[in-house]
Amino acid sequence: MTPEPAQTSELAAAFRLLFNRLPPEDADTRVANALHLVQTGELDPRGVFVLRGGAGLLGAQVCLPVPGASALVWPPSCVEDAHAREREDVLLRHALAYLRQRGVKLAQALLAPVEGTLGASLERNGFVHITHLWYLQHNLEIPVQWLAWPARLEFEPYDRCDRAVFHETLSRTYDQTQDCPEVNGVRGIDEVIVGHQSQGRYDPERWWLATFEGRPVGVMMLMELPETGDWDVSYMGVVPKWRQQGFAREMLLRALFEARAADVLNVTLSVDGRNRPAWNLYRGVGFEPFDRREVYLAVFRG
Repeated sequence: MTPEPAQTSELAAAFRLLFNRLPPEDADTRVANALHLVQTGELDPRGVFVLRGGAGLLGAQVCLPVPGASALVWPPSCVEDAHAREREDVLLRHALAYLRQRGVKLAQALLAPVEGTLGASLERNGFVHITHLWYLQHNLEIPVQWLAWPARLEFEPYDRCDRAVFHETLSRTYDQTQDCPEVNGVRGIDEVIVGHQSQGRYDPERWWLATFEGRPVGVMMLMELPETGDWDVSYMGVVPKWRQQGFAREMLLRALFEARAADVLNVTLSVDGRNRPAWNLYRGVGFEPFDRREVYLAVFRG
């Protein structure tokens, strides 16, 4: 029983099997989206693995390497019978071996709350359920008095600042972070940068090194979501020395002001559910939660 890449004629059936636990309407949408991703080249069909039987597909698994030595994994789904668990494990082990061969250091699966039962196969095969991730959105309705918020920071775009300083500052913001600390040190800073640049529409003018009196305080990375034109706070961090002094709020307000000036409709971001200071900051400036995902993580070392 050896997984093999799905043939083009099998992709629709593989995706239907993969999403068969969802309500029919949701499953149809997910299948259509997956096929669209294959057609646009965003999902490499070489990462779609199937197990075949005499009557059709017995199981399906999808994994997607992404720039920055990372990967996204969809939990395997198999025909429900006495061998389903065994097939899930075979598919997932094959997918993880495939990813490691391609230099992946970090694989994650993001499951909606209704997909919680799918996490069992992940945890049997090296993934750890680390947290839940909240997705928040700001509609850019900004109180007038915030426009007079005192500005202490200067912002240098990534393409005009000292990139070595930007990278060093980014690394320092990970110290004592409460946002998914499990990934710290897994990838090199160059891999982290490439990973962020591959998300959405990258514009170095929207990546900022924030300084206070000439000293680096933190970094902000904004990117545009191609499907909506909204901006997403891909990353924001402050180095430990400058935390709890209002600088994160000032950085966030700068992002909101810039987005509003650019006629963007919404700004989004995500936050580790364990990170209460960040949660309080985002809610305090008007971000509203709209979705949640359970985070499963596998780290490959050596």
